[in-house]
Amino acid sequence: MSRFAIAGLQLELPNRDNVEYLCSEVETAVRRFPWLDMVVLGELASFGPNTTAAQPMPGPAEETYRALAQRLGVWLVPGSLYERSDGRIYNTAPVIDPSGKVVARCRKLFPWLPYEKDVAAGQECVVFDVPRVGRFGISICYDMWFPETTRALAWQGAEVLIHPTMTSTIDRDVELAMVRTTAATNQCYVVDVNAAGRLGNGRSIVAGPGGEVIYQAGTTREFVPVMIDLSQVRDARRRGWHGQGQVLKSFRDSAVRYPQYQPGARSPQLDALGAMAMPARAKLDP
Repeated sequence: MSRFAIAGLQLELPNRDNVEYLCSEVETAVRRFPWLDMVVLGELASFGPNTTAAQPMPGPAEETYRALAQRLGVWLVPGSLYERSDGRIYNTAPVIDPSGKVVARCRKLFPWLPYEKDVAAGQECVVFDVPRVGRFGISICYDMWFPETTRALAWQGAEVLIHPTMTSTIDRDVELAMVRTTAATNQCYVVDVNAAGRLGNGRSIVAGPGGEVIYQAGTTREFVPVMIDLSQVRDARRRGWHGQGQVLKSFRDSAVRYPQYQPGARSPQLDALGAMAMPARAKLDP
C-alpha cells in the first residue's frame, strides 16, 4: 500500500491549556473524514510557548493523546509540547500509532534562539515506519532552516516529512519557499502544519516530491486533509521528478568531503559573528 491520508489541523489557539479542545478538533476531523490515517497538529499546540507547562513524557497530556489515537484508530502527531526531563526542558513531538503506542518522540534539534531560551536541543534525527506504507521523518519548525536536518532524515529513508510549526512572524513567506525546496531537494512529501490565531499566522502547506504545492491553507482555522501516494516519491527518487534530476542518487554517489563536517573543523568567519544574543535596539546618531 502506497496511499496514505493525512490531515493537518490548522487551529486558532490561545496561549493556554488547549488539550481538551485539540482532542475535540481531532475527533471532528476523523468524524468528517473517516478515511484519514493520520492527524497532525502544530508546534506547541497543547499549551502554547509556555515552558512552565512542561510535562514529563510519558505524562498527562501524552496519555490523553494516546487514549484518543487508540479510540479513533488513527496515527496522531499532536504537535509538540515542552517536555521536562532530567532537569532540562525540550520541545518534543510524540508520534502515536492507532493502538495508542508512542512509537517515537522527536526533540527539536534547533530551538529558536535567542527567543526560545532555556530550551535544550535534541540530538537525534527521528524516523518511524508506518507498516505496509513507508518511512516517515519528523522535525519541528526552526529545524527546517538547517537543511542538514532533513537530509539526515532522507538519508535514513524518510519519504514523508511531518513538520509541526508555530510561526507568527513576518518570515512565514520564507518558510513556504523552504517547504517546497526541502521537498524538492530530498524528493519527499513535506506536511507543514502551522498554528493560527494568537499562536501563528497559518498558511500551512503540503508539498510533493518535486517541490509542487499540493495545498496551501489560508490564515484562519482550516482542516487540510490530503491523500499522498508514496509511489510518487519512489518514482521520483529512481527516475527523477518528471524524468529530471535524480538528486538523492547524486548525493549518494558524490565524493565531495564537505570541510564544515570534518572532525574539529572551525570557521573563523562564523566564529567572528560573536555569541548568540538578543538583538539590541539600534542607537541613533547624535
